[in-house]
Order: sequence, then C-alpha cells, then structure tokens
Amino acid sequence: MSGNSNLKMGLLFILPAVIVFLLFKYWPILFTFKMSFYDWNIMQPPGKFIGLTNYRHMFESTLFWTAWANNIAIFVLGLLVGFWVPLVQAVFLNEIRRGHTFFKTVYLIPLAVPLLVILLVWKWMYHPDFGLLNHFITMLGFSPINWLGNPKIAKLSIVLPTFLGGGIGVLIYLSAIQNISSEMFEAATLDGAGPWYKFRYIMFPHIRFVVAIQLILAVIVSFQMFTEIWVLTGGGPVDATRVITLLIYRSAFENFRMGYASAIAVSMFLFLLVIMILHTIFTLKEQDM
Repeated sequence: MSGNSNLKMGLLFILPAVIVFLLFKYWPILFTFKMSFYDWNIMQPPGKFIGLTNYRHMFESTLFWTAWANNIAIFVLGLLVGFWVPLVQAVFLNEIRRGHTFFKTVYLIPLAVPLLVILLVWKWMYHPDFGLLNHFITMLGFSPINWLGNPKIAKLSIVLPTFLGGGIGVLIYLSAIQNISSEMFEAATLDGAGPWYKFRYIMFPHIRFVVAIQLILAVIVSFQMFTEIWVLTGGGPVDATRVITLLIYRSAFENFRMGYASAIAVSMFLFLLVIMILHTIFTLKEQDM
C-alpha cells in the first residue's frame, strides 16, 4: 500500500513538469507539423490545405540549400576553431595545483554576461575602421580586414569567439577527467609515458562518451544558431551567413509564409532527431561492447 502511495505521490510531483512539457514543448512541435501542410492564413487560420506543396517549394528553393550549406560550414568551422578548446583548457586546469578554484571561476564568469552583450563587443572589435582586431593587424603592417563584410571570411568571424573557450564545457570535461583513477597516470609516469601518451591511451578513452555528448550538443547549437547571425551579419553578406533559423524567421515574420516556414522548421527538427537517434544507437552499442 505504501508503495502505491509513494508512486502516486511521485506522479503528482512530476505532473506539473509533464504538463509544462506537453504544452510548451511537444504541442508546438505537433502544431508546426500541422501548419506545414497549410497555406497558413494568420488572419483566418488555418487557411487552405495544400498537402506537401510547402515541402516541394522548400526542396526547389536554392536559398534553402544555401542555408543548409552555410549551417554545415559553420558547424565544421566551429569544430576546427572552438570545439576542442574547452577540452584543452580542462586538461591544463587539471594539472594546476595552486589557484585551481580561481581559474575555474574565471572560466565561468563569461556565463554571467548576456550573449547579446558579448556579440555587440565582438561586432565593435570586427569594425573595419575602428575595430580592435584591425588595429593590431595594421600595427603589424597588414591591411585591415572586412571581417563581417567579406563573404569568404564572414563564417569564420561568426565562430571565432569560440576560440576563447571557457564556459560550462570546461567544467564538464574537468569533472570527467578527475573521475579517472590517479593510479593509472602514476603507473604511466613510472613507465616513462609522456603527456600525449597519457591523453591518448588513458584520458581520452575514459572521457570519449562526454566528448560525444558535447559533439551532439555542438551539432544542435550550430543548427539552432540565430542570435549570433542576427547581431553580427544579419545573414549577409550576399547570404554568406544566412542559416536555417534565419530563413525560418524571415519566411514567417517578414514574408508571412507561416506554412512554408513550418516546413523548413520540420526539416531541421527531423535532421536533428536523426542525429540524436544515431548517437543513441552508437552509444548503446559501445556500452554493450
């Protein structure tokens, strides 16, 4: 009897959270699927049912494929420029014996600053005439760079702030590293192993699951990126940084093509869902091995 009472009490406690998830998470997803099959009329919803027409227009649009290509390019650049930085910082932080707490605090301080503020600072740093980056470049004798106005380097400018690292990722990696038995490192040291050997054969195999989780989060974040693009480039120059989220926003709230925007949103949702399912399958196989 007490077991049933505990079960009912537990369900009662989680009921508010379940209701919130259903109303503000899952219902909007299902409603977006519905909207994608209509020529949605915001004045007299739902408008005319048009079936898969929005999806056909989506696949026929060159701008849609440009946005996907931009998202993929930004994700790859993010991996090369910034994804590995928190891991390196965590490795070095693990070796620090004095001032450990101080450096952990320093890595977390940027989380207290709103993203919009950080982006506005970087936008001024990128300014072609008065920016700090071009000031140092001209001091070295090079010509100023149009960081945000050159289609060839605009994507790089979007992900360049991630090179500074920091954030919660450092502490996640650090926690995983500190869970590794110190005896393994001591034995490797006695055997004459160097830092690279320790990282490759001891540290990385024990934290690769955490790295995989961070990689999935990086995929999700890069394909849901909006604020960075909106503040720094607005999708320009010449659509060089127009991404899926920006295409959805402008299709829905500037062109008022709600059904078409919903179809694009569904395509992104399904893509990320497949990525997460593949990651889950891969993780379960590794655990079985």
